[in-house]
Amino acid sequence: MTVQILLAAYNGAAWLPAQLQSLRDQTDRDFTVLWQDDGSSDDTPAQLSRCSLQDDRFLPGAQQGCHLGAKGNFLSLIRQAKADAVLLCDQDDIWFPEKVARMKKALAKAEVQNGAGTPLLVHSDCRGIDEAGAQLFPSFFRHQGWDPAAVTLPRLLVQNNVTGCTLIMNRALLRLIAAHGDAEKIFMHDWFIALTAASFGRVVFLNDVLTGYRQHLDNAIGASGKDQLARGMEALSRQEKAKARIRLTYTHTRSFRDLYGDLLPENARKLIDAYLATEALPKVPRLWQVRRLGCVMQSPVTRAGQLFFG
Repeated sequence: MTVQILLAAYNGAAWLPAQLQSLRDQTDRDFTVLWQDDGSSDDTPAQLSRCSLQDDRFLPGAQQGCHLGAKGNFLSLIRQAKADAVLLCDQDDIWFPEKVARMKKALAKAEVQNGAGTPLLVHSDCRGIDEAGAQLFPSFFRHQGWDPAAVTLPRLLVQNNVTGCTLIMNRALLRLIAAHGDAEKIFMHDWFIALTAASFGRVVFLNDVLTGYRQHLDNAIGASGKDQLARGMEALSRQEKAKARIRLTYTHTRSFRDLYGDLLPENARKLIDAYLATEALPKVPRLWQVRRLGCVMQSPVTRAGQLFFG
């Protein structure tokens, strides 16, 4: 299995040294890193270029400095990737030494069970760390109240639990993302990747903490530092934000359906159409139908929001 790590960077000079060192410290060194700067104004491009000179496994992407945004940069790297399997890498995290080895092993096992031609995604848990690298919380899944069993399309349509920096995908899934991903039409690339895997193949959760997921003010999307009860109380007091989160599930599902069109497997298309049809129903029938379809959010906080504002 050939492996590429796709590193998207933008103004990450403060965090890159630790991340690059964690990649060099992997116990499994049989990979290449395809990196691409998104038009940084700091020392990020110079740091990455120096890394390439020091380690020939680190290679520059073809669209340096184009300022594609986080989604666009990752989709660009995905289209350039040539390996059997790829992992997505943020500039500000820290990978634990066994990450590549464990992710490769889990993906290889999934391919044996499902066939290499099946689009497959494996994702893992991560640890929240602060700007200095100290632990904020030991498990992102427990902190968010996510359900590790939520790996099916109905659950993922209404709430994504696949964090981009924790995933590995095989070539069959990569081809679909490369051909159909559109940064202008999706909310975030990791949610689109998760929905694609759940529709065309399989999502597998690996219950290992393999990444230090850094939380700081410049995160594109991060985790709240508040506990679930505090987040729940806040959600109840910010009804418009909660309603917007529900509406997003419909707009993103509609975009996902349109990007794949008739290519969607019949069972996935029927489920997606049925979920989209619930948007026009009165509240009580809508909630009943959404639950009947299995489109249930994962944490007590988000399930309450789905009940009150859905």
